[in-house]
Amino acid sequence: MRLVLRLVIGLLVVAAIGVATVPLLIVLDIRDGGDGWGLCADGLSGCRTSYFAGFEFVAMMFVGLFAILGLIAGCVRLLRWLEARSSRRELDAGYRA
Repeated sequence: MRLVLRLVIGLLVVAAIGVATVPLLIVLDIRDGGDGWGLCADGLSGCRTSYFAGFEFVAMMFVGLFAILGLIAGCVRLLRWLEARSSRRELDAGYRA
């Protein structure tokens, strides 16, 4: 169980890093003449978006990142609880022997 939790935490950390790097990848795509993953269909020179498009994107990024960070915190708390419970059992077994 502890190994599974550690793997889940590792995957969540990788997911958080992935979510955090998306804006950089979009900017790099636009810089190289791309459409910024669909944000600017005609490239940077013809990019026409609504006033709130950037705010919506940032809000989605923050919600996604904080959701992942919340899951990491919950998994770490569960892992610590499991480890504390197992160490209490080991101490109890040592006193009984």
